[in-house]
Amino acid sequence: MRRSLKAEAVKERARQLGADLVGICSAATINVNPPDPQWPQTPEHIWEECRSLVVLAQRLPWGMFRAQDRVSRQYLPHLILGRLDGLALRLSYYIEDQGSCAFPAPSGHTDTDLKKGAYGPLSLRHVAIEAGLGTLGLNLSLLTPEYGPRVYVTAVLTDAELAPDDKLRKRLCLGVSCARCLMACPADAVEHWGLNKRSCSAYAQQYGVGAILSHADKILDAETIEQRRKLIRSLDTVNYLGALLTGTGAYGGCPRCLEVCPAGEDYAPHLKDRHTQIPERTEAKEMRWQEISQVEQKGEVIRGLEVSKRWIGEKE
Repeated sequence: MRRSLKAEAVKERARQLGADLVGICSAATINVNPPDPQWPQTPEHIWEECRSLVVLAQRLPWGMFRAQDRVSRQYLPHLILGRLDGLALRLSYYIEDQGSCAFPAPSGHTDTDLKKGAYGPLSLRHVAIEAGLGTLGLNLSLLTPEYGPRVYVTAVLTDAELAPDDKLRKRLCLGVSCARCLMACPADAVEHWGLNKRSCSAYAQQYGVGAILSHADKILDAETIEQRRKLIRSLDTVNYLGALLTGTGAYGGCPRCLEVCPAGEDYAPHLKDRHTQIPERTEAKEMRWQEISQVEQKGEVIRGLEVSKRWIGEKE
């Protein structure tokens, strides 16, 4: 029997389950405003009866940004995403106990019918913005007022009609006047309100599926048995097996843009003292920074800004 389900009750239950942030958006809003109309990541693509999405966010521990050990830093994203999956499943059961239907979004899935690469059936950062949790940054990462980009998100789809939250109107990103993500990116993947995902993934997904398949090709293409044996027994193979077992290095392997971003109430008390200086800053990046600054000063059309202006927010 379907009971009257209130949005605030759902959000309160999500907080009780451990969500650091929670918001709600209408499925209809995403259906008519897909991030890329050519490849629509919409709720109706997953489930035609979906009416609302409950977005859940978990902050990253600040300690991971202070650690020197790379493996420790790469292991944490796996733990947080696993926690979010469990949280979303428990919230789905709660919603169904009230008489509606619900299930978690497939957050780690790639839909090859849409695009090549890591492109799932929902763009969770865009859904989070529609649910009032934040706005996009210069590198198109999700920024939240509380934790800046230092959050991971998931969503629960439901056929319950829940009152949606208002979007944030104020732009959280300082944009080109800051450009710390551009300066810090080891892959030089940050563009003018955009991101070169292929370049980024070489660091963020060092031991991801693409890298594993490339390593397998090297083994198969080895000219001699000795070369093949050496590749099989290499440290890379050990790391790839570790990624398959634990997720370490398969995603979230490079946190540089996350730890240097000054957005979020948590930055000053927890991170600013360790990340004031950016050693990756180069003369070439400085020159590119000046070029894109001039583009904005002249008021020229910026493709990245035009495409994503709905989710970037407005300047004050």
